[in-house]
Amino acid sequence: MFLLIVYNSNQNYTRTLLGTVITSGIASGIGVTCASFIYDQDIGISDDIASIRPAFSKYWLPKFIIAAITLTVEILTLGGIGLITLNEAKLFPKLLLSLPLTILISSTLGYVSATAGFRHENPYWLANIITGSLVLLSGVIIPITQYPFWLRIFAELLPISNLLDWILNTTIYNYDLLIVSGKIFIWFLLCLFIKVEAKYKLRK
Repeated sequence: MFLLIVYNSNQNYTRTLLGTVITSGIASGIGVTCASFIYDQDIGISDDIASIRPAFSKYWLPKFIIAAITLTVEILTLGGIGLITLNEAKLFPKLLLSLPLTILISSTLGYVSATAGFRHENPYWLANIITGSLVLLSGVIIPITQYPFWLRIFAELLPISNLLDWILNTTIYNYDLLIVSGKIFIWFLLCLFIKVEAKYKLRK
């Protein structure tokens, strides 16, 4: 929070609150997904699962549901308290509407992080990088439009900044929603690519 004072005394504290709450919730969701997947490695059933290849609804979906519940409780609780404190309770319905998008962001990032750590010496390596960089790459304190070009490239990969813009916007169907949906779809395609590649490797 000291950065808020250093950067600008007229900082938008509502955006900072929402950004902090949402990035914290997404980080929790990623952590739950990765921890569940890595636990399967620790007890030695990952190879069996990889060979059996159970249906998505029987393996990944329960992990995503638990992560989504954790994320939802955290965001609604902290976000609700924070918005009431800032006299911005009018934004709570928009925060509620953002949950499906936030869950999709957390699920895709969690899947990528978990699979990247499969059979890796440090299975949390990508999860640690992503969760540790969420606040920076989401433009919570400083708008990403003011980032150096090289940093802005990385920040634009995530849809969180656009999600914050959408929540703070008075309309529901707008350009920000389109951008968020598009970026989530790209991450979804990446997840499909990782799944197909994993199947190909198992056949060799």
